[in-house]
Amino acid sequence: MCACVDDCKKVLSCWGPVKANPKQYGEIILQRSIVLPIYILSLFETHPGVQKLFPKFADLSKEQLQSNPDLQAHGEIVVCKLTEYMQKPEDQSLVQELGKSHAEQHKIPRANFQIISEVIVMVAAEKIDGFGTDAQTALKNVLKEFQTAMGACYDKLGFDP
Repeated sequence: MCACVDDCKKVLSCWGPVKANPKQYGEIILQRSIVLPIYILSLFETHPGVQKLFPKFADLSKEQLQSNPDLQAHGEIVVCKLTEYMQKPEDQSLVQELGKSHAEQHKIPRANFQIISEVIVMVAAEKIDGFGTDAQTALKNVLKEFQTAMGACYDKLGFDP
């Protein structure tokens, strides 16, 4: 059994708004995800190399990314897959499927999972009412477990960009 089952349950108890609107939250995560007190940063602004990994919007400006249907669709997939993982963390078939596609098809470096994990936690803390310290810690644990499982898939496939 996955060590993070209790953490998944804790996160899912607050996750209703995200599950109800994955497209909106996914867009926030991918585009304007990190809100800091001094200024607003997006995933692509803070990590410009990440944008190049998405062929459909690799060369688009920030303005062109706003309400971009491809960005929204991918963000929705990210949120839905994360939700699915949290609902069945002991089922590693989802992670294996994602690991294989991200290694062989998309060629996503491992570091990007850490980047987006940080963004997901920040967005959840900012946007979900009642998503306090305990829920944030639980989400960090879940995402760390996910990253570790993805890394194991990458190792098994011999993928290390």
